[in-house]
Amino acid sequence: MAVLYVAGISISENLKDIPDKTINTINKCSLIIGEERKIALKMQNIAKSSAEIVLVNEHSTDDERKNILEKIEKSEYSVLFSDAGTPCISDPDYKLIAMCRDKGIKIISLPGPSSITSAISVSGINAKTFYFAGFPPRKVDERRKFFERIEKSKETVVFMERPYALTATLKDMVHIKRKISISLNLGSQDEATYYDYPDKLLEKLEGIKAPFVIVAGGKKI
Repeated sequence: MAVLYVAGISISENLKDIPDKTINTINKCSLIIGEERKIALKMQNIAKSSAEIVLVNEHSTDDERKNILEKIEKSEYSVLFSDAGTPCISDPDYKLIAMCRDKGIKIISLPGPSSITSAISVSGINAKTFYFAGFPPRKVDERRKFFERIEKSKETVVFMERPYALTATLKDMVHIKRKISISLNLGSQDEATYYDYPDKLLEKLEGIKAPFVIVAGGKKI
């Protein structure tokens, strides 16, 4: 039976943080499925692997996924990982996982870090229950509704955006009149978490470009 490992890797650029168990598992795989070739090649090098590399990401078509599925079926061991953190969280990889499941391929997790839980852990915000909202839409009307839902939510909401969109995101949140937590560069040496009202954070962080996760506590009724 073919086996597909789903590996969580470092949420920072320091891939040396990855556990030996994960590295050793990648080493025995004959197929590496990455999100971007640069990271996949780094992982291949760290694991001292000669495995074939294929990519699956937001630009992949279903036909391309079917081709990858065929390669997985022909391989004894394959491994899937994203550029950072745990795969299939706001990533398109879940489609490939579903296809493998339907084909009876054994799927095994190699647990790793997640920027979502890391951001919650340092936020100081109650997250006994929380809602992960993914990435805000890009279309103006849909984006406005996204932030309106966060403003009205009674539950803690966690979401992320692309590194270059930090300023735009905080501008979209200035109408929210409660404090939020924003964590930059999680897992890196320059990691920093800020807790304040969105307009105050905008004054402090405007123009900064960095990977970030936002935690917004629920609205108190």
